[in-house]
Amino acid sequence: MQTEMNEAPLRLPLHPYRFDLLLEFVRRIAYPARMRVIDGALWRVTAGQLLAYRLGADAIIVRGAPLSSAPRAEVDEITAASRAVLGLQRDLSAFYDFAARDQRLWQVIAPLHGMPIFCTETAFEALITLIIEQHITWKNALRAQRCLLQMLGTAHALADGWVYDFPPPAKLARCRPEQLKALKITNRRSELIIQIARDVDSGRLDLEALLALPPLDACQRLLQIKGVGHWTAGNVLARAAGLFPTISHNDVALQAAVNHYFYAGQGGKSAPQVSETLSAYGDYGGLAGHFVLLRWVLERYPPLAAGAI
Repeated sequence: MQTEMNEAPLRLPLHPYRFDLLLEFVRRIAYPARMRVIDGALWRVTAGQLLAYRLGADAIIVRGAPLSSAPRAEVDEITAASRAVLGLQRDLSAFYDFAARDQRLWQVIAPLHGMPIFCTETAFEALITLIIEQHITWKNALRAQRCLLQMLGTAHALADGWVYDFPPPAKLARCRPEQLKALKITNRRSELIIQIARDVDSGRLDLEALLALPPLDACQRLLQIKGVGHWTAGNVLARAAGLFPTISHNDVALQAAVNHYFYAGQGGKSAPQVSETLSAYGDYGGLAGHFVLLRWVLERYPPLAAGAI
């Protein structure tokens, strides 16, 4: 573990931003191999560096990278990646104003006012984690994701454990399906993960370039990838870029959350119910669904101890 660490501030935005809510969510999502909350700091590997993010008076203080001695290009890369993964650049003021004018929606959104839209560093990470989550319980998917990181990710030591970088395409591309047996996912998904990694590593598939396209166009391009359906395509954009062009009506957790918050548990959980309820919010339907799901996670799942899954 690094013993002499430099600090750098990421100034807090003028728009609503609550780092404490981000920490509360991370404490619950059971992804401790990728990022962990320890004593009020969020630890994760960003731009290849083990970093700790802690809230200061008017900035998020970043510790861990040699920011004072690193080349300017490296500092800029770390800063840009940090701002993206922490959701610092995303101003949701217009969404909050919109939600406040709808009583049903606002009663769900209000406690989350300022919750950041934080992202993965790459679309590749988003897609691979989502493929693991297809047609599997959330808890089992998160176990599989942690197993993948421990098998193939770069480990960085903390005082009481480890955090891992996400394995690059080249590393996954060299795997054989039997090497992913420990993930306890289907052979079809293991093969799909390896094939996508090979396509990205060879340059046949440029997932990161898709993020520059209009969101619906990017979704259509993602749907051309074998094994990627509408739920996966829409959530790649959400997870990698904080964009919500579609409503995840097939998400069973979102179905339960919509039924609970909008119908007091009396409406019957279903995809049509989610579509009808959230499509009423027009272009904000997908983002509204994201916040409904966040509220569900924060209320239904207690904070987990390290190594709890």
